[in-house]
Amino acid sequence: MTNLEIEKEKLKSVQKMYQDLIFDYETKMRNVAKVYKNDPIMQENLLNQFGSKVRMLNKYIDNPYFGRIDFKNEYNKKDICYIGKVGILDSNENPITVDWRAPISSLYYDSNVGECEYKSPSGIIKGTLELKRQFEIKMGALINFQDVNAISNDELLKPYLSVSADKRLKNIVATIQSEQNHIIRKDLRENNIIQGTAGSGKTTVALHRIAYLVYNEQKNYQESAFLVIGPNAYFMDYISSVLPDLEVNSVSQYTFLDVVNNYLGEKIKIIDQNMRIESILNNNLNTKIIKYKSSLKYKDAIKKYIKELEKNIIHGPIKYKGISLFDEKVIKDYLSKKDLGINNSIKLLIKYGKSYIKNYGDDIKYRYWLKYKDEYLNSTDQIRKQEILDITEDFNKEIIHIDKIINEYFKDYNLKILELYKNFINNCEKYIDSDDCDTELLKKSTLESINKKTLGYEDLPALIHLNLIFQGYKNYDKFVHVVVDEAQDLGLYHFYVIKKLFKNSTFSIFGDLAQSIYSYQSIDDWESVIDKIFASDCNLDWLNKSYRTTCEIMDSANIVSKYFGYGDAKAVLRHGNNVLLDKVSDEDKINYLVNKINYFKENDYKSIAIICKDEKESANIYKLIKNNNFDIDLITNKNTKYNGGICILPSYLSKGLEFDAVIINDLDNYDIKSMLDMKLLYVSMTRALHELIITYQKENELVNNLID
Repeated sequence: MTNLEIEKEKLKSVQKMYQDLIFDYETKMRNVAKVYKNDPIMQENLLNQFGSKVRMLNKYIDNPYFGRIDFKNEYNKKDICYIGKVGILDSNENPITVDWRAPISSLYYDSNVGECEYKSPSGIIKGTLELKRQFEIKMGALINFQDVNAISNDELLKPYLSVSADKRLKNIVATIQSEQNHIIRKDLRENNIIQGTAGSGKTTVALHRIAYLVYNEQKNYQESAFLVIGPNAYFMDYISSVLPDLEVNSVSQYTFLDVVNNYLGEKIKIIDQNMRIESILNNNLNTKIIKYKSSLKYKDAIKKYIKELEKNIIHGPIKYKGISLFDEKVIKDYLSKKDLGINNSIKLLIKYGKSYIKNYGDDIKYRYWLKYKDEYLNSTDQIRKQEILDITEDFNKEIIHIDKIINEYFKDYNLKILELYKNFINNCEKYIDSDDCDTELLKKSTLESINKKTLGYEDLPALIHLNLIFQGYKNYDKFVHVVVDEAQDLGLYHFYVIKKLFKNSTFSIFGDLAQSIYSYQSIDDWESVIDKIFASDCNLDWLNKSYRTTCEIMDSANIVSKYFGYGDAKAVLRHGNNVLLDKVSDEDKINYLVNKINYFKENDYKSIAIICKDEKESANIYKLIKNNNFDIDLITNKNTKYNGGICILPSYLSKGLEFDAVIINDLDNYDIKSMLDMKLLYVSMTRALHELIITYQKENELVNNLID
C-alpha cells in the first residue's frame, strides 16, 4: 500500500471510532433515566455531558484532524499524534486525536523534522520529530497530504491564502505559523503587547490565544475568567462565531464602551468615532482637547480632584442632634478599604451602624436624655416637660434609622458619576495646568456633551477612574486574563484605567500603530505603554509578515508606510498582478469603474470594494455607478456592516475588512504631509487580498513613487 492509501485507511478507522463513541454516548443517554430514576439532577448533568460529547463528535467526524506528527522522545518512546481542533479519547482513555492546544501539538507548529523539544507541565521534553504531515480532507474523504519537511511553509500556505475572503478563517488552526504560535502559547502570567502589521492575523492570534489559555488553564479557572475587549459591536459579532468554533463558549466579550456602561450602571452615548474623522478631514474639529483627555496628564488632574474629595469626605464625627455617634477614626477605618470603593464602604459603615445601635442604642438615647435631664427635673412647666419627653422620644425613634443619618453625612458624595465628573469640569482650572490645556474650551465643550449625555471616547477613562474610587472594582477583579484587540486606538489614560480596573489580570494587547487612524486620541508608541502603564513588566512582540496580501500589494503599501515612519511589512511568498495605477479623468470615471468591476467579476472575485477617502466622495461615486446591472452597496456611518459582494465605502470604515479586489479612488485626495491621510491610504491598500487598482488624475510625488 502507498502512504496515501495507508492514510486513507487511517481516516476511515478514526471516523469509525468516532461513530462507535457516538453510539456509546447515545446509548448512555437512553439509559440515564432508568439508572438515575430517583436523581433528576444527576440525569440532567449526565444528559448535558453526553449530549455535548455527541455534538462534538458529530461536528468533527468528517474532518477529525489536519496534521500528524511522529515524535520519539529521548527514552525512545514514540508518539504518533493526529492533530485536530479537539482532542478525542477512546473508551480506554487513549487519544484518537490530539487537541491542537495540547503541549505536544506545539511541535507541529514550531519544529522541523529532526531534534526538537516541547514544554509540558512536567518540564521540557526532548527528542526527535520523525514526521510532520499536513492533510487535505474534504467532505470526510482524504484528498491528499504533504510532508512538511519536503516543502516550504509559504508553499503550504498558498492554497489557504488564495481563496476568497469569505473562506479564509476556516483553516487557521491547520496553518498557524511559528511566530503566531509563539504568541498564542505564552504563559498566562505574562503581559504582552503584539505589534502586528496589516494582514498578520492579529485578531485570529488573539482569539486562538484565548482558546489556548482556556484549554490549558481549565483546572484552575473557568472560561468566564477570561475576557476579550474589542473595538466595536461588529468585531464582537464576528468573534461570537469564531470562539465557539474553537470550542470556547463562555468567554466574556465586551467593547470598551460595554466595559464602561456595565461598570457605571448607566448608559453613556458616545460621539461616533467615524463622524469625528469626517470632521477632521473637513478641518472642522480641534483635536487638542481630545488628545489631552486621553493622556496621563488628564489622569493626574482627575487624581487631584479625587484626592480633594477623599480629603473632605471625612468632616468631623458623625453626629445627630449634637450627639456624636461615630468619631473620625471609625469612619476612616471603613473608608480605608479602597478596593470596595467609597460607596460600598459607606454601606459597610451603615451595616456596622445598625449593629451598633442595636447593641448600644440605650446608651446613645441616655446621652441625649442627659441634655435635657436637669431641665426636666427642675422644671415646673408641665407643657415644657411634655415637650422634652416628646423630643427625646422622637430622637429614640429616629436614631433607629441610622442609615439616613450616615447617608446625610455623605450626601455630597452620593452623586452619580456623571454629576461628579460635571463637578470636576466646572472647576477644572483648579486641577489642570493652564500650559497643558485651554480649560475654558475644555469646560465649554465637555459640559455641552455631559448635558446631552453624549460624551467623547476620551472622556471614558475619567469616568472609570472616578467610579473606581466610589464604586470599587465590582466584579471586574474576577478576570485573570484580558485580550485587547485594535489597541492602537486607545490612549495612555485608557490603558491606565483598564490596568486598574482589571487589577488581578494579565494582558495580551494586539494592535498596529500603522493603522492608528484615531491618532488624535491614541498612543504614539508601545514603549510608553510598557514603561508608564506596566512599569516595564510587559513584553513587546512583532508579527511582521502579512498573510492577507500578495507581495506586490504589500510592497506598494510599504512605500506609503514610510511617510509616517514605519518599517516594511513582509508578505507571504504569494505573487499576483502588479498594483495598477491608472490616470482616470472625471469624464471617464463611470466607464472605467464599471469595466474594472466586470473584469473582477469575470475573474470570479466574490468581494470587491471601491474605497474612497471620505463619505461624501463615496456617495458621489455610488450615484455615478449604481445603475449598471450589478448589485452594489454603499457603506456609511449609518450602515457599517459588510455582507459581501460589491461595495463602496470611505477609507476609515474599511479597517478590519478584507476584499478579493480593491479599487482606491482618486489618490490625489490624499495629502502626503498629513499622517492621517497616509494612514487611511495604507489601511485602504492593505484590504486587498489579490488585486489592487489605484486611480489618480494628476501626477505627484506619491503617484511617482508608487509607479516606480
